Amino acid sequence: MNRIFIFLTIFVIFSILETFFQENPRTFSRKQRWPGNFAMAFSANLILRVIFPVGLAGYSHYLENNNFGLFNNFSIPAEFILSIVLLDFWIWFQHVLTHKFQPLWKLHRVHHSDVELDASSALRFHPIEIIFSILFKIILITLLGIKEDAILWFEAILNGMAIFNHANLYLPSSIERLLRKIVVTPQMHLIHHNQERKYSDTNYGFNLSLWDRLFKTYTDQKPADQVTGQKKFRSLEAQSLLALLKQPFAK
Repeated sequence: MNRIFIFLTIFVIFSILETFFQENPRTFSRKQRWPGNFAMAFSANLILRVIFPVGLAGYSHYLENNNFGLFNNFSIPAEFILSIVLLDFWIWFQHVLTHKFQPLWKLHRVHHSDVELDASSALRFHPIEIIFSILFKIILITLLGIKEDAILWFEAILNGMAIFNHANLYLPSSIERLLRKIVVTPQMHLIHHNQERKYSDTNYGFNLSLWDRLFKTYTDQKPADQVTGQKKFRSLEAQSLLALLKQPFAK
């Protein structure tokens, strides 16, 4: 319940901020886009509750009780911080994979087909991609035996940062340039959501900007035409829950 409260609090804060400090003009109103985005998040969480009721934290607790994984067998300095940093790299790597492999891209494209970015875009992921993401995290959690508290903190940070860097939020350039040296800013992530693949195949990070810089996928080059979304899915009808669920399987 605390995690839901924190998530909703962050969402409300950035929704208010982007109302008064807007970076880009809106294509559709919130009434037109938000129902589909919220419904996607609700459907994904409902499915996860059914097929994986214990969650990642519960699974981590099971590993700890059975002494499975590196961290459950060896004392590692700064294990908590290291766990969060490694999880952040792992989610960055997962994001790269969803762009490079066509079946994964068709699922992830649902997120990229949002015609504009705002706080609600952080909710817009296909349920099957969410399941894939959970399974992908389980690989690292199993190998390392990442503890429950690190997982809970990482998920809270990830959710909060996703809302922040998807927000349609203006930041003064001096502050934004300083922030992006460490974390992913809305302006940095906006480039990633350009409809041209040469831009969307950059700036994969959600939390730390380190990984894109380290693996040469970072760019600060602003597209001449900053059009967010996907060319095939720009209509209002394409933003409904049913259309979003069917989108990966459409010809």
